[in-house]
Amino acid sequence: MIALRLLGMCVVIVSIVGCESGVITFPTPDPAAVRIVNTTQNVPIVRVTMDSTINVDVARGLATEYTPVAAGRPITIQIGSPTTIYRDNLRYTLGGNGRVILFVRGDTSSLVEFRREIQDTVLPPGTTSSVIRFTHMAENVVDKAYFLEVWITGGTRLLPEEYEPGISSPLYHGIEPGTYSFEVREGGTTNVLAVLPNVQISAGRSYMLYTYDADPPTVDSISLSIF
Repeated sequence: MIALRLLGMCVVIVSIVGCESGVITFPTPDPAAVRIVNTTQNVPIVRVTMDSTINVDVARGLATEYTPVAAGRPITIQIGSPTTIYRDNLRYTLGGNGRVILFVRGDTSSLVEFRREIQDTVLPPGTTSSVIRFTHMAENVVDKAYFLEVWITGGTRLLPEEYEPGISSPLYHGIEPGTYSFEVREGGTTNVLAVLPNVQISAGRSYMLYTYDADPPTVDSISLSIF
């Protein structure tokens, strides 16, 4: 009888150990990184709350540095100001080591939201050139600033496409290190709408050039910035 009890205990122990050894565990992915850009019409300071605990504030027209955020699981993202919440129903699942750019756009009288997320890129160590991309985030545009071209002042066209509001260049384009003046022109013309002078481009980095409304609700008045 005692022998049967011991045998039963052995069977239970083997079963438990067998179950534990069959458990599949997944490693926690490395954090992602998120950069917020405030291109709203009328929110002087945007506050974005990520994963309920991480607050980042950014003034209109500017971008934050990259903020580490949990990857591999849904996280909540809330858009507001230091005193008001405008959107609290956003959820993102980010990939490990991903670098995501989120442009905040809109007007508090209608809707404040993100433009579709943009994946940033990291160049391999030792890369001697750089890459650049463009996003047109001005919204109070009717005619002159609706379709834009991007040029190097006094030089060649930087990017091949024309861009309408909310559109980003589909690819990063190579650019050599140096000091540049960038300008945006009314599509198909030589009419310069905004200039960003004396931009230092360093080796091995990715850059985002972007427009936003300079003086909303003034139409076709835009500013040009870079990070």
